[in-house]
Amino acid sequence: MNPMLWTMLLAILPVVLSVVLTGLAGIPVHADVASDNANSMFVLVQTSVRNADGTLLTYLESTKFSHINYAALGKFLDHESAAGRDPTMILDGQQYQVIRRATTQSIDAYDVTASTNLYDQVAGSKILLARFSHDGYPVHPGDTVQSIWTFVRPI
Repeated sequence: MNPMLWTMLLAILPVVLSVVLTGLAGIPVHADVASDNANSMFVLVQTSVRNADGTLLTYLESTKFSHINYAALGKFLDHESAAGRDPTMILDGQQYQVIRRATTQSIDAYDVTASTNLYDQVAGSKILLARFSHDGYPVHPGDTVQSIWTFVRPI
């Protein structure tokens, strides 16, 4: 990962942890599928757009989603965490797992993107796991869009 990105992430870590702890305290995420963990799973997405020279053009982050499929997301996270490399933490006697994954997309056409989406491939079908709708940002050929997804869930 780019050292500048690591520096930026370390600089905002206190804010992210504050948001994580606030999120776990009961700020609900909009759910399409009911779940026992619907109010206790925390989801954060950080999206950055860089041009071909690596210059940061756009940075967005959110904990508010217009769509979350908790049933499919739970299965996805179970699969993603099966290797056992994701850290855990204990907060008020409850153990939580912190799962971070990054997606990167190289842009090959002019466009405007108005949402950040996380998909899974299940039995040959593309399943929408989460969507963060926003005002949008323009992208140009050569740009790179990276989304870092952070999930904190009780285990």
